[in-house]
Amino acid sequence: MSFLKTKLMLLVACSSIMVPSVISAATETVDAPDYTYMNGSVHTLIHGIYIPGRYLIDEDTVAVYIPGGIGIIAVDKNTVLPEGSIVLN
Repeated sequence: MSFLKTKLMLLVACSSIMVPSVISAATETVDAPDYTYMNGSVHTLIHGIYIPGRYLIDEDTVAVYIPGGIGIIAVDKNTVLPEGSIVLN
């Protein structure tokens, strides 16, 4: 009986040491865009601004307001924009 208790105690001790490392390994993810569901549609967080729609973003993505019915969209910073467009900070 003592041998069984010793094995059980060793198993519990080893498991309690491994659990925090397993949890931290499982929660590490690559930098994924931040999506949220607001007012019935999906919004993407781009440099602190929520843009309606789902976009794949990287360090070159910027939020832009294009007047004339287009609205706020996410584009690459090297994209040629129509006259009157405003890059949002």
